[in-house]
Parts: sequence; C-alpha cells; structure tokens
Amino acid sequence: MKRWLKIRPLEPVMLRDGRPFEANPGAKAHSMSEVPPSVVAGTLRTLLGKKLAEEHGHTTAFGEKEKLEVAKLAVRGPLLHYKEQPYFPVPRDLHFRQAGNRLEVDRIVPRKPGEGEGFLGTGRSGWHGDRLWPAAGASGKGAAAAPQYLSAEWMIDWLGTHALTEDWMKPLDNWYADETRLPENVQGGLTYVKEAASEPFLRAFPRDVRTHVAIDKASHTAMEGILFDTEALVFPEDAYLLAEADLSESNIAWPKGLSAIHSFGGKRRLAHFSETEAGEVWSCPDSILQALDGACYIRMVLATPAYFTKGWLPGWLDSDLRGKPEAMGEEDIVLELKWACVPRWQPISGWSYGKREEKAIRRMVPAGSVYFFKVERGNPRLLAEKLWLQSVSDRNRRTAMLDRNDGFGLALWGVWDEKAYSGDERNQEVESR
Repeated sequence: MKRWLKIRPLEPVMLRDGRPFEANPGAKAHSMSEVPPSVVAGTLRTLLGKKLAEEHGHTTAFGEKEKLEVAKLAVRGPLLHYKEQPYFPVPRDLHFRQAGNRLEVDRIVPRKPGEGEGFLGTGRSGWHGDRLWPAAGASGKGAAAAPQYLSAEWMIDWLGTHALTEDWMKPLDNWYADETRLPENVQGGLTYVKEAASEPFLRAFPRDVRTHVAIDKASHTAMEGILFDTEALVFPEDAYLLAEADLSESNIAWPKGLSAIHSFGGKRRLAHFSETEAGEVWSCPDSILQALDGACYIRMVLATPAYFTKGWLPGWLDSDLRGKPEAMGEEDIVLELKWACVPRWQPISGWSYGKREEKAIRRMVPAGSVYFFKVERGNPRLLAEKLWLQSVSDRNRRTAMLDRNDGFGLALWGVWDEKAYSGDERNQEVESR
C-alpha cells in the first residue's frame, strides 16, 4: 500500500550542510540548497510514530513497537513542485555560461577519442583511461548565476531528444533578466520572485539569515559579545515537496485523511503535511519509453542524491565499468559507463533517535549528476519501465538508514547522441545564437 504526501514548509527550513558549528563569536550555520531525502524520510517516520503512539495510548512519543514499524517504512522523494508543476534539479550535462549580458547553454557529451588521441583517466592513478570517453561541449567558464531547477516538461524533452534548440533561448533570457534584479539573500522581508507557471527554469531558493546571541546555560541570560548567524532555505509561497510512503513492508495503520503540522529540519521549523493523490510525475512518459526502446546510448540522471559504495562510481559496475542496477534482477541487460558529469560530493548527516547522537557524515553523489552509458546487451526500455524514479543507490553497508529506503538515488532515464561532436569541430546546436 502506498500513500502520497504534500509537504509545505511554513517557515524557512534549516538544513545544515555538515560543516562544524558552535555558538562562537562570528560563527555561521550554513544551509544546503535542497532538502535531502533523509530529512523527509526521518520526519515522516517521526510523524507517523507519534500518530501511532497516540492511538496506542502511549505517554511517550515512541514506544518500542512503533519504532520497529516506522523503521520499515520506505520513502520516495522529495520532488519539488511549484505552482502545481513538478521540477527536477538541473542535469549536469547542461553547461550554462555568461555571454555578454545574456546566459547561453551548451550540452556536454562524451566523445570517442580519435586516432592519436587519449584520455588520462580519473584520480591520481589514472583509472579507466582506456574505458571512458572524455566530454566535449563545455566552452568557457560556467556562469555564476544559473538555473537550479528544470520543469518536468522540459526535463522529459531533454531526456528524450538530448537536443538544444532555439526554443531554449527566450525562456533562458527571461529567466536571466529576472535573476539579475534579485537580491542574493532574503533579509528585511524580501521574498522570492514569482515566476510564471509556464517558466521552465527556477533559481535556487533564497536564504534567510538570522543573527542570534548565545545564551548562558547556567544563568539563562545573553552572553556578551557572542553573536552568531544561522541560515535557512526559504520556500516560495506556491512551492511544496511531494513524497511517497510505501507501507507494504510494515503493519502501520495509515491515519485517515492525514493533515498535520510538524517540525521539519533544524530548529524545529514547521511544515504542513497532508495526504494527496499520486501525480503523473511518478510514471515514465510514453515519449521516454519510445526513445529508449532499442537505443544504444542512454543517460541516467539522479533526481535525488545517491549513495554509491565506490564514491562517484556505482557499486553495481565492475572493474570494466559494466553492469546493471541491482534492482534489475535477472533482466538480460548490460550497460557500460562512458562518462559521468558529477560535481563535488554532497555531505549528508542526521540525528539518530535510537542512539541519541549525530550520524556520521556520508559523501553522496549530488542530484542532477548524469551518467552516460553504452548499451552492451538488452533493451534499455526495461530500465525506464522498472526504475523510473526508483532507487539505483547501492545497499547501505551500515545498519543506519541513508540508503534506498530513504529515497536516495532516484533515477531518470534518457538517451544521448554519441555523434554530437566529431573531431575537433563543435556541432553548433543553435544556429541563430
């Protein structure tokens, strides 16, 4: 049995990024730019545990029985919605660059080395130099101000065609014109710009920066000269997160007509949780299935951060960079990795209610990372049919969560054009640019 929830933050959400922080003079608690899946999964389990405890007449928030049951709850998400439209993190094979007073975009595509060409490999040891194809297409330094989210409609088109057209330029110009008029932080009551519902691009959400004074624990009075800042993510009024809860492995009795206000993120900031219907975003579009049917070159784009046992490299790939996601089971399909667009690792931590201590920081592959594969055997259509917005993360080697049951590693699938760049000449994709 599955249930779907809207999570609408009522206050700025504090999402610590793993950097050490204490209430020292001049210190600042930095916040991440997106809500990690573990925050959503942990909050949902806590909320349901409290509801169960109320029904069982417990005076404490959690009984042992509730702990065991809510731990079995599998969560997918979160997926951002703005003005009732779903959005995904911008895929990293889109390269935005400054061109005078406008923003332009290129696509990054692996290119098979020609005769006399080579690749030095990855890491200090030059790993996989004979396997990976170096990428082409990124010209110039990336723009400091670039979109953070891409609408589902445009993402589906990008996954299915892997082509940039003139249609991209006007919305990008409109977005950049609005971006240059926005402040960097939200202070003094400033709010997020209200883009039109049809806009394909969204900027990163602004930050709410607040100054605090440290409190003496003994006297409960302010400590002179010890000021510090905290940072929190401000959601627009029309934005919310969508998550799926799978109760098939637990015996939880889902609260009928769930609607509750509960703490979300750090400092007990509040959000409203309400049950909703499943959206179309969870199902793979027919256009993607048709594009993948019999395709030789495919992409895997992470919609949420992923945990891989080999760092940036999925553990289900062998030493020759071949394999398939574990969830494909006995399906006869083999992929070979040709390139990956992966930014620096994302720190994810949390709080263990069982041990009453902080969880160890984990290095996750950020959402928006793109993996380029060549299909060695099988029909890649099966991947989208079985693993659209399903987890491709490796199994967690620890007893704690932070793995596929928490919503990490949700994948989108698409195709890529291996002939986009030939030799040293760039294939100009927008002729009238």
